[in-house]
Amino acid sequence: MFSMKIRYFYLFLASLVALACNQVCAANKERISTPMKSVRTYMNFPNDIDPAHILSMADLELSVALASPLVTFDQERQITSALAEKWEIIPPKTIQFKLRKNLAWSDGTPILAEHFKLSLERARRSYPNDLKALFETIESISTPDSTTLKITTTTDIQKSGILLKLTEPMYSLLAVKDGKIDLSKTSGPFSVSKQTNSEVVLKANTRWYSYNENMPQEVVVRHIPKDTDLVEHFQKDDWANLVSGSSLMQTSTLQNLEKAGFKTWQRSLDKVFSLYPSKTFLKKNGANILKGLAAKIDYDQMMSGMSGYSRAEQFFPRGYELWSTTSPKMSVPDSLPKLGALKIIIPSTTYAASLKEKIGSAIAKITNNKPEVEIVPLSSLNDRMKLGNYDLLATGIAVADPNFEGAMSFFIEREPAFIPSADSPNDFSAQLRTARGLPTSKDRAIKMKEIVLKAQEAGHVLPLFHFSSLAIAKPGIDLSQVPNTDETVLFSKVRVQ
Repeated sequence: MFSMKIRYFYLFLASLVALACNQVCAANKERISTPMKSVRTYMNFPNDIDPAHILSMADLELSVALASPLVTFDQERQITSALAEKWEIIPPKTIQFKLRKNLAWSDGTPILAEHFKLSLERARRSYPNDLKALFETIESISTPDSTTLKITTTTDIQKSGILLKLTEPMYSLLAVKDGKIDLSKTSGPFSVSKQTNSEVVLKANTRWYSYNENMPQEVVVRHIPKDTDLVEHFQKDDWANLVSGSSLMQTSTLQNLEKAGFKTWQRSLDKVFSLYPSKTFLKKNGANILKGLAAKIDYDQMMSGMSGYSRAEQFFPRGYELWSTTSPKMSVPDSLPKLGALKIIIPSTTYAASLKEKIGSAIAKITNNKPEVEIVPLSSLNDRMKLGNYDLLATGIAVADPNFEGAMSFFIEREPAFIPSADSPNDFSAQLRTARGLPTSKDRAIKMKEIVLKAQEAGHVLPLFHFSSLAIAKPGIDLSQVPNTDETVLFSKVRVQ
C-alpha cells in the first residue's frame, strides 16, 4: 500500500514536470517564431554618451532616444507638451511648468520636478559654453512642489524665447546622482541596457509618457566600420536593417538603392557642408586663403559623380529663417599667399571616404600643393578642434533648427567654435550677444543674418553645398510614421513589421 502511494506520488510529480516542460517549450517556440522587434544600425557614438552634449547627428539621435524635454514639437513644428502637461507664463519674468500625472522613470520610480532642476543644473555646470543660448536667459530654477518647475528669466519672459529653447533635446531630463548621469534609468523612449566600446543596446521604456507597443523593443547600435560608406554598402550588409546618413552619395549608389526597392526617409535641405578655419590658421593669413579658395574652387570637379546636394551660396539654405536675400560680398585677394600643404580634417561620417579625395584634389588644383586630408573619429573631433593642429575642418552641420538663436550659439559661441571670432570687426561672439538682447525675434533674426554674412565675407567660414538628412530601411522596417519635419529618424517612430 505504501509503495503504491509512492508510485502515485512520483507519477504526479512526473506529470507536473512534463506540464512545466511543455509550457517552457511553448514559450521558447513562441520566442523563436516571433522575433524581437529590433532595429540594427550604425553610429559613431562617443564612449561617454551624454544627451546634454550634442556635437553630431549620432549625439542628437541618442539624446532624443534616451531623454525627454518639458515641451516638444508636433508634426507641424508647433510647440506641444512632453513631460510637462501644461505651462503658464507669469509676466514679467516667470514661466511655470506642471508635469504630467504619474510620470515615471524607466525603472518605475516617480519623476519629480526636483529631478528636472538637478538635470538642468548639471547640464549648465558641465557645458557652460555650449548651452549659453538657454542658461544666459535663466536667473533661477525652483520647485514649489513635486510636480511644478518654476523658471525665472533675466529678461522679459515674452522676449526670452525660453519655451522654444526648452524643446531642444540637450535640455531634456536625465537621471542624476552625485553629479553623474545614469542612462540605465531614463525619461525617454529607451534606456541603455548594454554598452561596450563597439556596441550600445537600447531597450524600450514601457513607462515612457508616449510609449507605443509598436515601437522597436530593442535598438542595437554599432560603430561605423573605418573608412566605410555605409549607404554604399548597405545593400550587401547582412546585419544592419536601417542606416541614417545623408543624401550626399555616389550617383550609382542611389540608382542601386532605388532598384533594390529600399524605403527612404529624407528631409529638405537641412545641412551645410563647409570649410571652417582653425584659430591657428587664421593667424597665418588663413582668412585670405579661404576667400581665395571661395573664388577659385571648381565645384563641378569636386562634386563629380555625386548626387543629393545643392551648391551653397550662403551658410543657411533658402527658406530658412536666417537665409538672407542679400548675397555675401567677397573681397578676393589678387593671389593666394604662399603656403605649404594644407592640413584638412574630416570627421568620420557616411560620406567622409567619398569626399576625402575630391576635396583634396579640388584644393590641390588651386594651391598646386596636395593637402593632407585626414579622416578623424567623431569622438575625438572636439579634442582636435581644441588643439587646433590643423588648418581647415571640412564637415557637414545641421542648420534647420527651428530655434535659430540656439543654432547660432552652437556655431559661434561653443568652445571651440565652428565659426571662430577674432578682434573687431570679426568679433562675432560679441555681436551675437548684442543681437540676443534685441527686443523681438524679428530684430534678432535680422541681426543674426548680418553676422553670418560678415563671417563668410571675412573668410571665417566657406559654405560649399547644402544636403539633407537621409535614412534607408530594408524590408521589414517601416519609416512611414516619421514626419519629414523631424530633424532625424527617431527610433520611437520606426515600426518593425
